[in-house]
Amino acid sequence: MKWSTLTLVVGFLAASLVVCAPSEEADGASVQAADPPTMILNITSSGENDPHAVTMALQLAGHALDAGRTTVLFFNVRGVTTPTVGFPETLSFGDRPIRELLSGLMERGAEVHVCPHCLAALEVSEADLLPGVKVTNREALFGFMGEQTVVFTY
Repeated sequence: MKWSTLTLVVGFLAASLVVCAPSEEADGASVQAADPPTMILNITSSGENDPHAVTMALQLAGHALDAGRTTVLFFNVRGVTTPTVGFPETLSFGDRPIRELLSGLMERGAEVHVCPHCLAALEVSEADLLPGVKVTNREALFGFMGEQTVVFTY
């Protein structure tokens, strides 16, 4: 390799390191990375009719919490029957019941919202919901959405 080519490559790499290096504040502290994006799990499946889909959503929500993400479970369409007191306590797809997975996520800080129109369509009342589950509205749900929000649907 010629010296001029080598010099050009080394110069390019050095410039790349400067551009890619973390910036520092005036006090010398490194700039912190932005918070991880909010994760919204849109759950339209019924836990009774499709326990696999609901379990997958709940497991992904657990991973999102592990990663420090704000995690929102939005139950709608047929999914509104899942976060209810009448949902079978032992129904599972895998080794842990769906109800236990959901309760554990709520204890860890996951927000659980349900669609009011879907509740009415399936004749589920607010009194049927597990403690801590919120009948949502547009403002509350959209308040979690931003440029970096990630949404998965099950």
